[in-house]
Amino acid sequence: MTLRSELVAVVDGLLADTKPGAAIELDALGDAIGARSVSADEIDAMLRLIEARGHRVETRPGGGGEAALKEVLAAARVLRAELGRAPRASEIAARAGLAEIDVRHALALARIMQR
Repeated sequence: MTLRSELVAVVDGLLADTKPGAAIELDALGDAIGARSVSADEIDAMLRLIEARGHRVETRPGGGGEAALKEVLAAARVLRAELGRAPRASEIAARAGLAEIDVRHALALARIMQR
């Protein structure tokens, strides 16, 4: 997947003041994304770009991401069946009753856990 230049710029900005090899917190990526509409595949591509540039992505323990992850995955499965396509973060958020940023965080956490 080719990452949109807007999202490459987000990663560039996130890494600009970060020492080489330093960890990037998943929350910082979520904050950098902000209210932009970003798909799960784009989040995955951003994580891969961060790692390709020599950084690792970490989550803070006890951040509540694991609890939201269960709700997000359940809502995403139902929506995928209903829509016949991968649901957008905004659609998952509406179904799960979560903020869109929490949905993006949970999706990114799922990708990290799959590695």
